[in-house]
Amino acid sequence: MSSYESTPDVSGNQFLSKVYMWMFVGMLITAVAAYGILSSPSLRQTFLENNMIYFGLVIVELVVVILLSWKIKSMSPSMAAAAFIFYALVSGITLTPILWVYTGASIFLVFLITAGMFVGMSLVGYFIKKDLGGMGRFFLMALIGLILASLVNIILYMISPGTAVIMDFILSVAAVLIFAGLTAYDTQKIKKIGQSIEYGAPYSQNLAIICALNLYLDFINLFINLLRIFGDRR
Repeated sequence: MSSYESTPDVSGNQFLSKVYMWMFVGMLITAVAAYGILSSPSLRQTFLENNMIYFGLVIVELVVVILLSWKIKSMSPSMAAAAFIFYALVSGITLTPILWVYTGASIFLVFLITAGMFVGMSLVGYFIKKDLGGMGRFFLMALIGLILASLVNIILYMISPGTAVIMDFILSVAAVLIFAGLTAYDTQKIKKIGQSIEYGAPYSQNLAIICALNLYLDFINLFINLLRIFGDRR
């Protein structure tokens, strides 16, 4: 018997624990990066007032996500880990313009709400017996529609700002529902992946990292959109 082999339940739980460990590392790096910039007047001014830097970093984020998604199988574990850590760091920087708009108290409160919702939907995904594959495909299609609607709403801001503000609220509510559903779907998918692989195999860390990235993105998007709904502006 291979030294990697274990029962499906044990292997799945071990893999899921590794995924959440990486997700926690990513969240911690993002939080430290955002706090470091917001607490430094010079850095804050640089990133809040220079749109070229901001949009450049957003492009870097997209490139890293695409790289991790397409090349995760061929990456070494150390390269995959470095890419994930780098993404979490850049994400913390790009979050600062959004966080600066809201009070510290409301950011903390919304973070707690997000954490509670995320844990709840993760538990649903973990324990539910029904296959959520169909629901996952629905929410992924809804996400594409949300992105397109958000792009249209940017143009709408130039034509009718009042209508665009209302639409922005509606899109934020829709985003919360979509990413809550994706959290349950991703958790169930990750549980199945963990049960189907040999824990400790060379490729398991790379799989854990890409799965952690999925959950990380679910959490961050839940947080941003809940902040837009419930956050108190400065």
